[in-house]
Amino acid sequence: MDKLMMQSIRRYVGRSRLLDRTMMHIAKYGPLWFFAVMGMMAVPGGRTERLAALLAILAATVTRGANGLVGQLYFRARPFIKEGFTPLLKHRPSASFPSNHAACGFALAVSVWLLVPAVGAYMLVMAAILAVSRVYVGLHYPSDVTIGAVLGSVIALLIEKAIFP
Repeated sequence: MDKLMMQSIRRYVGRSRLLDRTMMHIAKYGPLWFFAVMGMMAVPGGRTERLAALLAILAATVTRGANGLVGQLYFRARPFIKEGFTPLLKHRPSASFPSNHAACGFALAVSVWLLVPAVGAYMLVMAAILAVSRVYVGLHYPSDVTIGAVLGSVIALLIEKAIFP
């Protein structure tokens, strides 16, 4: 199922130079856009917006650590290694599971969404596009980004509940 889903996304690779370049840009630089959006929200915003940005950074940091632990327990080679194709982005042959980009993107987005829903909704769309881009460029299987997204979202929810019981 994972391989089939990856193939259905990757069948578009090479058909459109614009799509390939867009997905490469998102897969590589997408995380920076999250911080740009949070900065544009927090700097002119009030207490709630600044708190949302801080909680998001905390959630992403905890998520990154949890992801590392999961990756140590269950190693999966990246699809370009396992399936033998050249990815659109160069990457070292490190663990594919779970996706750090998807996990941290969703941790940031869910954290912001809980306190500033309008900005958080936009960030959730960004996180989903980032996750798809990582599969498109050949760096992850769909389950890598799905589990990463779930892990990041759950950690964001748990942190919010711990701080605001």
